[in-house]
Amino acid sequence: MQAEMEIYGEDVIGRPGQALSRAELRVLVGLADGETPSAIGEAAGIDRNAFRSVEASIKAKLGAKTHPHMIARGFTLGVLFPRALCILLAFLSAAEDHNDAMRNRSQRRSRSPMSQERVARSSPTAGGRGADKSKSATALDQYELAAVVGRATA
Repeated sequence: MQAEMEIYGEDVIGRPGQALSRAELRVLVGLADGETPSAIGEAAGIDRNAFRSVEASIKAKLGAKTHPHMIARGFTLGVLFPRALCILLAFLSAAEDHNDAMRNRSQRRSRSPMSQERVARSSPTAGGRGADKSKSATALDQYELAAVVGRATA
């Protein structure tokens, strides 16, 4: 019979899973919380021999070899959760902005430039702007250049 509800320890929360019974989950949470085996046995209502049997069953179900490995497997398999993490996640979900999912995301800039800037150099005969002075091509300069090219081809 699998545990049907969560078990809350001081530092750890045990959730049903891995076919652990309620007594097995209670023992696992108690061990992860650092309780003594006798205190866990009293709370779960089992004697010393039954406690060892429950521990062996937990190890078999979680695929663990030692007590520390059993607790680590409980966290890895999602049976145990640290309370601090649960509180943090609850706080973050409560503070989440519901309009956040609808916001526009900024575009990521690609490594290659989308457009290349053209530098036009003016000559002494091109409108009297002076020699050796360079400027960035603007839309007006591009329009003037297109007009000059258009007159030359006409």
